[in-house]
Amino acid sequence: MDIVKFHKSFLTSRVILIFAFVLFIVLRLLRKEDGDAPALWSATLLQMGIAIYMLYLSQAFVIIRQRSLLPAFFYLLLTGTNPALFFDPIGSIAAFGVTFCLFFLFSTYQNSQSQKEILNIALLIGLISLLWFPVLFLLPLFWYGMYRFKSLNFRTFFAGFAGILIVYLSLFCWSLYKEDLSIFFDKIPDLSSLWSFQSFGFTLKNWLMMGMLFFLLILSGINIFMAGISEKIRTIITLRYLYLFAFIIIILFLLNINWGSEWTLILYIPFSYLFAHYFTLATQKWSSWLFLFTIVFFIGMYFILDSW
Repeated sequence: MDIVKFHKSFLTSRVILIFAFVLFIVLRLLRKEDGDAPALWSATLLQMGIAIYMLYLSQAFVIIRQRSLLPAFFYLLLTGTNPALFFDPIGSIAAFGVTFCLFFLFSTYQNSQSQKEILNIALLIGLISLLWFPVLFLLPLFWYGMYRFKSLNFRTFFAGFAGILIVYLSLFCWSLYKEDLSIFFDKIPDLSSLWSFQSFGFTLKNWLMMGMLFFLLILSGINIFMAGISEKIRTIITLRYLYLFAFIIIILFLLNINWGSEWTLILYIPFSYLFAHYFTLATQKWSSWLFLFTIVFFIGMYFILDSW
């Protein structure tokens, strides 16, 4: 087998991407009896939508200078082989919203008049927070992204607050209209419940998967920060931002272990871009073998018992 040719075929072959979608669905069908069917299929459709939209972002903002289908492929591979994510429509909605927020963020590059974009980000995050409150922790990450893209100023900073305020003032007015303030206060959780410092209870399978993800993340980081990659400044800034984005989500995952699947669905977005960038531009033969091993590893982990 010509391993390099096999590797490169994944970059542009739509047939392989279609096969990835089919495999993604088949793996869900094998677990359909494990939970609620509407939750399974709504989460499945949302996660497939995220994969497709990630391709659009990658091409629109040239996150990877070479045409590549790997961002979608990796998101399908990671989410499709992790049964803990199969029945989480709320987390899938949050992850889908984050991809739209990334679109607005990437649109602000060197644009000091980006109030509309950050307002859209804040409105999206505010609306999602009505379903899943911890997503509000991501707003500072988007402010930092605007700082990195040289579009943050007082007006854009204030617009972020305004978006959240609009959502919650609207909800409060609605609760007044309905003469039921519990509609509003039920959406505000006890802050102490947002943090869960407890043992993870990970199985050996979980540790192996995390170890593989961290290995790929470190490899991607070496490529982005230390290897002097030949990229446009905008692309380098975007990749470095996504790398920081991934580490912040990891921290939030560790602090909010009760919402592990929700954070994981969001975490797989920057992971997929970073891994896709590395494997798209990798030219060494050992990288092609690593790419094949990565596919086999995650598919193999799917078939190992969750209690293992």
